[in-house]
Amino acid sequence: MIDKNKLYEDLERLVAMPSISGTDQEVTAAVKIEEMLKELPYFRENPDQVMRVEVKDDPYGRFLPAAYLKAPVETADTIILTGHYDVVDVEEYGRMQDDAFDIKAITAEIGELPIDDSTRADLESGNWYFGRGTADMKFGHALCIELLRYYSGQPDRKANFLYVGVCGEETNSEGMLAALPFFNEFAAQNGLRYRLLLLTECFMLDGAEENVKYMQYGASGKIMPMFFCAGAATHGEEPLLGLDASLMSAEVYRLMHLNTDFCQQNHGITTAPPAGLKQQDMKQTYSLSTALYAASYYNIATISLDPAETMARLREVAEEAFENTIKLVEKRAAQMQKLTGKAPAVYRAEPCVKTYNEIYDAAAQKYDGDLAEYLRSYAAELRKENPELQDISVKLVKKLYEMAADKRPMIIVSFIPPYYPDVNVDLKDGDTAKMLSCADRIADYAREKYGETLKKSEYYGISDLCYTWLAEGMNFDDIFDNLAGLNSVYDFPSEELKKFKVPGIVIGGYGKDLHKYTERLEKHYNFEVLPDLYIKYIDMFLE
Repeated sequence: MIDKNKLYEDLERLVAMPSISGTDQEVTAAVKIEEMLKELPYFRENPDQVMRVEVKDDPYGRFLPAAYLKAPVETADTIILTGHYDVVDVEEYGRMQDDAFDIKAITAEIGELPIDDSTRADLESGNWYFGRGTADMKFGHALCIELLRYYSGQPDRKANFLYVGVCGEETNSEGMLAALPFFNEFAAQNGLRYRLLLLTECFMLDGAEENVKYMQYGASGKIMPMFFCAGAATHGEEPLLGLDASLMSAEVYRLMHLNTDFCQQNHGITTAPPAGLKQQDMKQTYSLSTALYAASYYNIATISLDPAETMARLREVAEEAFENTIKLVEKRAAQMQKLTGKAPAVYRAEPCVKTYNEIYDAAAQKYDGDLAEYLRSYAAELRKENPELQDISVKLVKKLYEMAADKRPMIIVSFIPPYYPDVNVDLKDGDTAKMLSCADRIADYAREKYGETLKKSEYYGISDLCYTWLAEGMNFDDIFDNLAGLNSVYDFPSEELKKFKVPGIVIGGYGKDLHKYTERLEKHYNFEVLPDLYIKYIDMFLE
């Protein structure tokens, strides 16, 4: 079985290696994981089975540590072990920031910070380890390493194991997006069939029942539609002679924010309505001109996204916003006429809505050269200023509009990164059905042996599990083709994602307050129970 003392030693070493997202600390952490993998006897004897997966064109030079544990008898059957090794920052810890990565130190000191009654009760129980990354999710990597140690010592293991640690999950999932091409290529080179993916995160569930642990499969997702508004500028003292892009953008915002038409329902769950994340004009300096350009983008949670239907609905919003803006301008002009007794000169606009794909094609017709390469170069220049992917995407749409022949006022509908597909399990798939059947059996085992209550839950949440299975029968090109910055600022392997289909599950560890300074990991369940459940589950699945 797995040695709990060794598991804790691994956890302590991993937590002690800071790996804050979007910093070169992620590289240092990957090197540490690689070092720990090479300490395992199997990989000391087979060092070529520990690999580095490059994150292409990464500003930090990140890579993914990977390890392949081959079965003694040739088989295609392979189980993927994975999870992210990056963590959120430690600013919340205040004067204890340096100790946030020292489990013993922060557990001893955390009571000096303001903590609620529940946290204090856990602290005083002595049954919890505190520290950044304990629950999210260095414990998961410690468990992966010890599972590899255990199965490397099992001469009758019936499957191969492929471990890949991914970076950037807390930012834009750059690690998992880099892993997808590797998974497909590695399987093709070695004749593998991926049967199951185990994401070793702690379970996540709002309102979880007390004393219940969860096994979660499938994933909720998110899209971020962006509306780029191009108006007709005019002097601020003659506002009716132009069309203010900010006015159009404000109307889009009014129609999109909290619009329940975009809520989705599945498995008795209803998603939250869209939230406006950012609204901006694009004037660089003060001037007495109305805004020529403005943009806004929104978060839409998904659990059963139909890409074509969603794009059609977003276009309808843009069209309605444009028409409403024209009506408002006409109303204001009529009020001016009533006030002055003469009809004012008014800029007359016709509603015009295009998609990102349409404006890209229009720009390509005008551009004498490789437009995709030009955009990559342009995005690279923008990235030197280190702006966010979302800001670069907005500027790319602006550049395409400027390059296209059509300079009418218009609203351009696109999506901006990151994109997380939702995953609903396919019960017609044999391995998926087996994954769920084994979850039922492991729940019985946990209850009988440990007195633990485990329940299944349909959605894990936004995570790397989102990139494991695209729904059948949906035209995801409606999203991919309209993803601003695709393959220029956002390396999203759309074709690789279409090919990668593997049932995934989180047999969750037990932690609390992820992303807070009170982040903590429960001792008993994670060290005494969960390792055994993983081994039993894997062995059941491979029966």
